[in-house]
Amino acid sequence: MMGKHLHIVAHDVPLPSDSGILKELVFLNKALHAEGIQLHLHCFGEKKPEILLPFCHEVYLYPKKQGHKGYSLSLPYAVSSRSDKSLVKRLEADRFPILFAGLKTVSPLLDSTFRKERKIVVRLLRDEQAHFNDLSSLCSWGSQKLFNSVESIRFRRLMKQLSTGAIQFAVSPEYKKSTTRHLNNFAVIDQLIEIPFVMPQSGTGNFCLFHGNLDKTEHAYAANWLLQNVFDRLEVPFVIAGDNPSEKLELAAHEKMHTCLVSNPSEKELQDLIKKAQVNILPSFVGQCNTGLLYQSLAMGRHLLTNPKGAYEMGIESTCHVAESNDAFISMTEELFNKIFDASDHETRAAFLHGKYKNQKAVSELIRMLY
Repeated sequence: MMGKHLHIVAHDVPLPSDSGILKELVFLNKALHAEGIQLHLHCFGEKKPEILLPFCHEVYLYPKKQGHKGYSLSLPYAVSSRSDKSLVKRLEADRFPILFAGLKTVSPLLDSTFRKERKIVVRLLRDEQAHFNDLSSLCSWGSQKLFNSVESIRFRRLMKQLSTGAIQFAVSPEYKKSTTRHLNNFAVIDQLIEIPFVMPQSGTGNFCLFHGNLDKTEHAYAANWLLQNVFDRLEVPFVIAGDNPSEKLELAAHEKMHTCLVSNPSEKELQDLIKKAQVNILPSFVGQCNTGLLYQSLAMGRHLLTNPKGAYEMGIESTCHVAESNDAFISMTEELFNKIFDASDHETRAAFLHGKYKNQKAVSELIRMLY
């Protein structure tokens, strides 16, 4: 087989409302395909990623192990439930480089039969230990809180185990600021922003928007928090958009006349909502959670409002608004809802985005690590 080939292992099939590693994965596949690299994509999920099929040489799906079948005494469940002998066998069939998109995908590296004589890169956008520790803090006492606490401990152990080998790590600037305490062989590579580079809409919109993958605990929590603490008192139109919302969240979103929920929007529908919103509201209660969503809203939307945890170490304070308390969110939302996104806002946003939008440089650095 001629030309460059690359295996990419993803922990899930990307959805339009995903953030972080799965949102980056979409752009990365397109960018690497444009460089002439033939991609062999391996995803844990049930449905092939239609958006990525034109850019991949091969796409393989693997089932996630459910319940006790996915548990391990030593590994995080997020890793052990994504182990598959057929994945290891396919990776072993050649010596192509491998990009593991996130720490949840690295089960083949822990398989005693897997040979590592090739270039291997693990992409890290967030500290999974800190992420699951934050998720634990969102849960009331019970089995889910205990589960997240144990996952955090096991991810810490996993990072120590992986860092002792010759594996390379490609970490985001936000990850580096958070922690690289266990890493020896790493390079800092900006997060790839999978968005058309368009400037925000001028004028005013007529609703506020929260969007995210509502199947994820952190995004569902943030949506519920906004319903209960901001839009229960502030009567301006509020839209929640995202994939796989729970029935409980859907009911809560439709309790009031001025709030609603758009379930499972397409990529185009979600982008249209971001463009038409007057205020994109993206608070985060889990560190390094909304990075992809924030960048997309900065590029397409008008005013952006987040909280200190959402803006942490991203350097975006100059081009968005940050509130912390319930009252601050209410007053800031009300103010922004009636404020035109003017030429000054455009200039500030453009300066930030032109400085941050370095996809080609990041892709080139990643290719250098892989070949």
